[in-house]
Amino acid sequence: MRTRLIAVVGNGGDLTAEQAQLAESLGAALADAGYGVVCGGLGGVMEAVARGAVAGRGAARHPPVVGILPNYLPEQGNDYLDVVLPTGLGHARNALVAAAGEVVICVGGAAGALSEVALARKIGRPVLAFPASGGTADLAAKALPSVIAVGTPEEAVARIRELLA
Repeated sequence: MRTRLIAVVGNGGDLTAEQAQLAESLGAALADAGYGVVCGGLGGVMEAVARGAVAGRGAARHPPVVGILPNYLPEQGNDYLDVVLPTGLGHARNALVAAAGEVVICVGGAAGALSEVALARKIGRPVLAFPASGGTADLAAKALPSVIAVGTPEEAVARIRELLA
């Protein structure tokens, strides 16, 4: 049986303590539910969700954590990735992140995350957002009726189950 991948997008740089905790808890909840995580592979939300996914793995299941890097340097991926895909595509790699997840989830974020959310909706991927995390997540939840606002990682997992049923 194939592992279903969920893309998580958000701040690539500095995070608030709340954003870091949310992303890490989200990663753990996704892994515990048996979902693999795909992200941009660098720091910020990407590293926090990957760290949480690795910590949230159960003994019987080990869903992968995949990083799609903007550069050609696999060593620049964060330390929690199982699969590193160096693309050399720069920001264009955002299209790959949006397409790789069967659902895209946004935590915080700025222009890069905004492009991933827009691309995900353009290709028909469901998008969940945590508006309380600010940035792109808040903007997308307010501006795009098709974006589903969620408040907790557990609520996000429940919505994913519904969407992928």
